[in-house]
Amino acid sequence: MALRGSVLLRDRLENPREGLSTFFYPHKPTPLHQDKTILQGGFLLSLRRSTKSVVAFFFYYSGIFAFYKRFFMKGTVTILMFHRVTEVFFDVSLLVKRKTFEECLKYITQSYPVISMDFLSQNFDKWENIPDDSFVITFDDGWIDFHDTAYPILSRLKVPATVYLTTGFVSSKCSYWQERLNDLLVQILAGKKTLRTKDSIISILEINLKLRDVILNSKATEVTFKFIDYLKEFTHDKILKTIADLEMFLEGHSIKIDNNKERPFVNWDELNHIKEPDISYGSHTVNHMILTNEQTDVVEKEIRKSKEIIEKETGRDVIHFCYPNGNYNDEIKKIVSGTYKSACTTNSGFVSKDSDIYALNRIGINEEMVAGLRGNFSKYVFTLSLFLESIRK
Repeated sequence: MALRGSVLLRDRLENPREGLSTFFYPHKPTPLHQDKTILQGGFLLSLRRSTKSVVAFFFYYSGIFAFYKRFFMKGTVTILMFHRVTEVFFDVSLLVKRKTFEECLKYITQSYPVISMDFLSQNFDKWENIPDDSFVITFDDGWIDFHDTAYPILSRLKVPATVYLTTGFVSSKCSYWQERLNDLLVQILAGKKTLRTKDSIISILEINLKLRDVILNSKATEVTFKFIDYLKEFTHDKILKTIADLEMFLEGHSIKIDNNKERPFVNWDELNHIKEPDISYGSHTVNHMILTNEQTDVVEKEIRKSKEIIEKETGRDVIHFCYPNGNYNDEIKKIVSGTYKSACTTNSGFVSKDSDIYALNRIGINEEMVAGLRGNFSKYVFTLSLFLESIRK
């Protein structure tokens, strides 16, 4: 059976959850689209949400959360990481639905101080100026639903936020390579027998051998996850070459590739339509390369050029950076520090006065981390999620 609508792991695969949090927020969403697993998937989702809701309720009222908040959260800042605010997306680990997102923000603004990334960076060396238990809201990539869905809610609730833009995708119909790869593998998995007689699919031998091994020896729901993880060890050029080879392979078998998709990212006009000073733009490089895989000259260009493009197109100062996929090292951090005033990672945890301002922790949020039994926002689930993420290593 062809795999339709398979999902990817978010860019934080290098830090998998363990134990209880794995049950609550599984990396591989149950494939409800497959006929034989609809009932099983629905049951598991219901069971997971029921268990999570019960545990979250007792965690909140048992005194554990109060103790944790008083002794572990006090004096810290929580930076939340959002990606997409939409109803449907192939990667559910990056998705928060509109209603849930709005209710989550309402709860945060009523319960905690919300500060901007500008305020955090300006007062980092004067930590006493930063209110206890503050939250910072960030968005990665610059998806179109930030402008269409998230921004109106932020504006109405007067919530500051920073959007990290990948400038090569702004105003473009292009997709990230992970999404492109997913679309191609959906087609290839539908014709698995072809792989047994085809000598070569990808021109890079080691990648070709890995793909054949993964497809022929893995469950359909695991293929995309495993292969993306594997490709993240290569340079961006080799990843794009792999994508091109897969497209050529499909075309050679007269399999049509649908490239007529709606624009997934914001354009410059939409960004310039946003006038609130508390909505700031940060850099997420030009091409969303995994910087630790690239040569120094490429890294420097990605970091420097993205800032120049955003400032030219918007007329705004760009002082914040976010590492694509969360990957960085000391050399990359040094390059960033020469151009920006802060940088965010995808490492889970809170931020304190002892944190490195060029390696700020964040807590990534998706629908399952904020939704209760009935799919509505739950403050109990949200606070439990913060706890689980903050202790995850």
